[in-house]
This record gives sequence, C-alpha cells and structure tokens, in this order.
Amino acid sequence: MIGILVVTHGNLGKEIIKSAELIMGKQGNIDNISLNLGDDIDSLQNKIKNKLKNLFSDESEVIVLTDLYGGSPSNAVLYSLKDLNFQAISGVNLPLLLELLNQRMVEKNINNIIDNIINAGVTGIKHLNEEIKKI
Repeated sequence: MIGILVVTHGNLGKEIIKSAELIMGKQGNIDNISLNLGDDIDSLQNKIKNKLKNLFSDESEVIVLTDLYGGSPSNAVLYSLKDLNFQAISGVNLPLLLELLNQRMVEKNINNIIDNIINAGVTGIKHLNEEIKKI
C-alpha cells in the first residue's frame, strides 16, 4: 500500500488526516509532520528524511502532500527529493486526500493515482453560490 506523508504549516496535516479518517475510517501507512512557529527548517528537512526512510521503508511508493507551493514545508520536501525517491504534491485539500486514500486501494499505476488525486483536489473546489443556481 502506498505510504502517505502530509507536511504542513501548523496542525493542518494532522487535522486533515483526522477529517479523512472521520469519513473513511482509520487509515494505516499515513503520517504527518508539522512546521510550527519558531521551528528550524534544517530540523524539518531532517524530520522529513527520517520519516521517509524509517516509517515508509517497506513501501514501494510514497506520496508526500504539502499545503502551499513555495512555503517552507514544500521547500523542505523539494530538498528531500534530491536524495530520496517519492512523489510530492502541493496544495493538499480534503477531496485530494480522500481520493488518494481510495486510489491507493484500487489503482496500481502511480501516474494514474497522481493524475486522479490532482483532478479530485481541483474539482473539489466549488463556488457554492454558483452551484445553488444549478439546482
């Protein structure tokens, strides 16, 4: 099963995982790392590398999700891509994470999974004022 690591500012990663588990039930092979005010970026990079090496060492594929492209969590993940083999996606949201949890159970092709989760993340964003007009 694909391993998932969510790296975010503050407790967003922890809480989005809890929200996904509220909907889909307890999940395995998933963890988070938080960057909090005053945390050191070098320490964050070390946490990411250690988590990827240790927690997901038996996984054939790992997908790392970050909250904001260009933010410190994403930059630290980008730095880790130099040394480790994993997939990384920025812009995590609940539809994207839910789709990933589903896809990793049914889809074997990592490229298809990446395409599907990005699509779910993007199409999950709706202007509700416009949606109500369609009803």
